[in-house]
Amino acid sequence: MASPSSSPQKEMMGRPASRDRLSDLPDTLLGHVLSFLPNKEAGRAAGLSRRWRGVFCNVHAVSFGERWGARANDWVTFYHEAEEKKSCSGALLDDVCSALLCRHRTAGHHVPLRSFRFAFDQCHHWNFVHVDQWLVYMLRHGHQELHLDLRFSMASICDDEAVDSGTDNTDDEDESSKLRRRWVYVLPTRLFTCRVIRTLCVAYCRLKLPAAASLPLLETLSITAPHSDGGRSIQRLISGCPRLVDLTLEAVHRLKRVSMLDQRLGRFALRCCHNMKSIDIDASELRSLDYCGTVPTEPLLSLHGLPGVPSCTVDFCKVLPEDAGFTGFRVFMQKICDAKHLHLHHRKLEGRFFSGFPLFSILTRLVLQGPLVNCATVVSVGRILEQTPNPEVLSLYMEEHVVYTKKKDVTMGMDLSMGKEDDEDDAVEKENDADGSSVAPDEEAMVLDESSFSMPCLRHRVKEINMVHYVGDETQRMMARLLFGNALVLERMCVVLVKGTLALQSKLKNEIESWLVADAEKVFL
Repeated sequence: MASPSSSPQKEMMGRPASRDRLSDLPDTLLGHVLSFLPNKEAGRAAGLSRRWRGVFCNVHAVSFGERWGARANDWVTFYHEAEEKKSCSGALLDDVCSALLCRHRTAGHHVPLRSFRFAFDQCHHWNFVHVDQWLVYMLRHGHQELHLDLRFSMASICDDEAVDSGTDNTDDEDESSKLRRRWVYVLPTRLFTCRVIRTLCVAYCRLKLPAAASLPLLETLSITAPHSDGGRSIQRLISGCPRLVDLTLEAVHRLKRVSMLDQRLGRFALRCCHNMKSIDIDASELRSLDYCGTVPTEPLLSLHGLPGVPSCTVDFCKVLPEDAGFTGFRVFMQKICDAKHLHLHHRKLEGRFFSGFPLFSILTRLVLQGPLVNCATVVSVGRILEQTPNPEVLSLYMEEHVVYTKKKDVTMGMDLSMGKEDDEDDAVEKENDADGSSVAPDEEAMVLDESSFSMPCLRHRVKEINMVHYVGDETQRMMARLLFGNALVLERMCVVLVKGTLALQSKLKNEIESWLVADAEKVFL
């Protein structure tokens, strides 16, 4: 019989305490792990024990940002009512300064900073002195590689009123323009000759380029709404980045022409640069193209090297009512007809645009985003499918139907309906319907049967169908019935239902399942 001294409780008490293997790791490795957390979370983790107190100094990423819309009411609640006049972004300033000060106190005992990001909802000129100090620190201590993301505002990039004449002459500025320039941060000239920058993303600031801009290691460049910077300076900056592979240009209204024949880009995004006239790209290694803007009235893209781009996203935020817009749509889509993946935002395109949709012979993944307004929209989807004989994955992101105006929701980035209050607008719409530029009334009200969607691609190619934001209205039900009733080789279907009662969602689910003819995996979210 075992003696009391050999009881399991005493054996457990006699064992040595389990080792903290995580704390046994070197500080540099622990700092690398914490770098993937938000900085505030990393700071809390560094306060777990005495052993971890110096770990935060080895976190190689500093990232802080304000909430979208945080500065919307500052002029009323702060500048007019508060007795003490100071920066409204005090929390952001304190966070960044504390993180950098922590590293400064342990000079020589921390890893070099690799990533630095800040995002102001609206940066006041009182904050410029702090930003100067941050960038001086970054440029002084960046030894190996540096990734910078500097956002001075979170305004909407697509604003018709912000589109200027496209001229590069800034000598004729009026007094109000000169006053506004004082409120815009000017990036230091030294930034554009730093030899260790790998990523540079700047938004809502002014670029002050040196005589010879040179960023020899830069691979990713993103420029959003630069203030009073001419197209020639942007082109000069691009030319000074020989290793550039990822370029994003947003709301660069003074840029008319850009040439990237000296770079082998892998990704190019052009959004809301409404004065752009021509783009020359060496597409021999281009894998992704993202375009958002006006339907071009003349050839815009010139792709050199390969004839097409594997993955394309197209969103026409402004559509011209003239026939030139229809022709420009066909020419633009023809340029990318060799794509394998296409994400098309169709919310502002009339049905007539799809009557001449070019043939996408090797397309395997098709994403259509926009509202299903009426039967005419369903017909347009059918016309697209007729020109895409080999899709394997079809996704429909069905936005809520709204009447599009110039106003935009800066919170969600989606257009809002302002409603049509003038009879004149209705008369113009009826006139467009009468001359055939829009959708015929009988096409809007017609009811399609399964035979109208009995296309070879649905019967023999489509293996996955996704429908997002399904509310079960008449048009969406028609779309779902036609797709699922003709997809004979479907292997997986996924429908994301809108929030509602359990009874409603169960009814929609059962109805969709009754239309499904293939033995496919069914997912409802």
